[in-house]
Amino acid sequence: GPHVTRAHPLLYNSSIRVLCNANTSEGFDPRKDVSLPEINVRTGRHSPKPHASSLPESSAPRPVLAFFAGGVHGPIRPLLLHHWQNRGDPEVRVYEYLPYGLDYQQMMQRSKFCLCPSGYEVASPRVVEAIHAGCVPVLVSDHYVPPFSDVLRWEAFSVRVEVAQIPDVKTVLRSIPEDEYRRLRDGVRAVRRHFALNQPAKRLDVFHMVLHSVWLRRLNIRLG
Repeated sequence: GPHVTRAHPLLYNSSIRVLCNANTSEGFDPRKDVSLPEINVRTGRHSPKPHASSLPESSAPRPVLAFFAGGVHGPIRPLLLHHWQNRGDPEVRVYEYLPYGLDYQQMMQRSKFCLCPSGYEVASPRVVEAIHAGCVPVLVSDHYVPPFSDVLRWEAFSVRVEVAQIPDVKTVLRSIPEDEYRRLRDGVRAVRRHFALNQPAKRLDVFHMVLHSVWLRRLNIRLG
């Protein structure tokens, strides 16, 4: 999408583009373009996302401070694995491939923070997966415009960590006071419905949020 539209100047300059790869260094313009959340759509090969009623209660213990498991691609993930993979740290669990016996969704549900580093593209389905698991997403990315930033205060339910802070990510996350973490956790629960994909669509779900973002740009309205 980004490359095709950039090859057509009239289309690039006059259209509202809805892109997962909302990368301002590659031509994404938040004044007229819309950041689309990446969501792994359920198929016969994918287990359904946990329903809100199946998630741990807010007070349920989350013994893991930070968790990541995923492919190594792009410039950021190799740095994360270089500093944190195979460290034997029970609080920061970073893997390329999950060890046998560990479940990805369960690990998210046992973690306070879910690390969401960019890969080849700035966006990742891990952000939405973390939100559905009640895990505070930690955005580790350059030039990324998160979805629905016009109306959602991402600082109320996520943490942004600079790439240069990767070696100190444990210190950064442990420095967040417990009451601030609880506020972020509650924020995650509050926005979950905005990242839910329903069929048929439901009020305030991701379908309506995307249309709302398009509508704001069609009217040239800027909020905040």
